[in-house]
Amino acid sequence: MLCKYSFAWVGMVLLAITNGGLRDLLYKSRLGDIAAHQLSTVLLLLLLAGYFRLLASAWPLASSPQAWTVGLIWLLLTLAFEFGFGHFIAGHSWNHLFADYNLRAGRVWILIPLWVLVGPALFRYLK
Repeated sequence: MLCKYSFAWVGMVLLAITNGGLRDLLYKSRLGDIAAHQLSTVLLLLLLAGYFRLLASAWPLASSPQAWTVGLIWLLLTLAFEFGFGHFIAGHSWNHLFADYNLRAGRVWILIPLWVLVGPALFRYLK
């Protein structure tokens, strides 16, 4: 089951990339950077919730510890991808990458890794 859920993480990446692309194409220029970032984050939270629900019904997790293990694996994969790809492939500075986690600046991206961590356990509980 952990292999299936680890592979399913790729679907989350595709949702996130699509969501970011739509943000940049459709509403960032009208809303501005901060508002577009916030709206995009909320939309991704909702998209991920639907994806988590789909996975939970297709591949029910056997226990709470298993659900938390999946969440931890997803969190580690997400952070490794975000910071590894963002810095080493896309060439963003560390300051640029950490800026999305600055709540005081209106950046709410931290909700995504937190959701990725708790989502599997929550949807296992809700089933």
